[in-house]
Amino acid sequence: MIRLGKLTAVQFALIAAAVTVAHGAPEPLQILRQSILSRTNVDFSGVRTVVVFENGRKMQGVEQKIDCDAPDNLRIVVLSPQDQRGRLCLTAGPERWEYDPSTARAVHSVLPSPAQVVQTRLEELNRLADQMKMQYVGSESIAGRPAHVVKVYTAKGLPVKKTWVDTEYYVELKTQRFDSHSKVKSSAYFTRIDYSPSFPAGHFDFQPPESATVVQAERDVEHVALEQAEKQAGFDAVLPTYLPPGYRFQRDRTGVIEINGQTTIWLSFSNGADTFSLFERKASGSSDPAAHDHWITWQDGGYLFTLMGMLAGDELQRVKASINP
Repeated sequence: MIRLGKLTAVQFALIAAAVTVAHGAPEPLQILRQSILSRTNVDFSGVRTVVVFENGRKMQGVEQKIDCDAPDNLRIVVLSPQDQRGRLCLTAGPERWEYDPSTARAVHSVLPSPAQVVQTRLEELNRLADQMKMQYVGSESIAGRPAHVVKVYTAKGLPVKKTWVDTEYYVELKTQRFDSHSKVKSSAYFTRIDYSPSFPAGHFDFQPPESATVVQAERDVEHVALEQAEKQAGFDAVLPTYLPPGYRFQRDRTGVIEINGQTTIWLSFSNGADTFSLFERKASGSSDPAAHDHWITWQDGGYLFTLMGMLAGDELQRVKASINP
């Protein structure tokens, strides 16, 4: 079901009028804009599969139940695999809860309003349009629904994202993201979806069990220019000299945070669709290097670095090697 609130009805009308250009060809940028706006106007309930790949090989797959009561309520529950079953991510107005029954850990955070989230995503899309190429490549059926298919490329023609958007409701039905070698690194797709859902009373309420450990998450970090972040932190940041194709340093979107009581500069890099982060703080004593699938921590030149993101393993190492304090 589509809901047109007083703040978004005009937006929908304008975009609907602009979505078709000469000769009736869909405009990819307008399709992506409508898909962002649908989050605040479309109710649905569905089942989605999310798959993560590494060098083209499937590493992990998760099936989720997703319920959306626009604009404020969103409930995502893991159905499988069994060891993750019951994990919950619930947004109700400004309140967000993440709960893992296997560890009895509940994380609470306060979010910006849906209108603010949509505005931020639209601004990010505008930046994407300035950096990337977008192509409408036809229509396909996903979960029994007709969908527009849009591909996003870097300026040099490397694929970044491919998305399937419902032609009537503009919900994103499927998304593929690509690594810097043009291989799929993640895929998320609905296997079924219902746009006339009925939710029971209290469906979007959450009360942590008495046995749960409740953690209060930090509020969103204020984004500032690099020079201001360096001034706040009291030391200069070290930038990598190599970035994967299509990625750029977001100089005006840095932040200063505390990690283990130490002031840390948070740098982010984006290709318009995906980001990776570099955390830098002054080292205190020695620290052994550590690595996982998508993050590396090491010490060099009086700094402690953590590089984190969904990059191919060799690209993660190339970025690391180019950071020379």
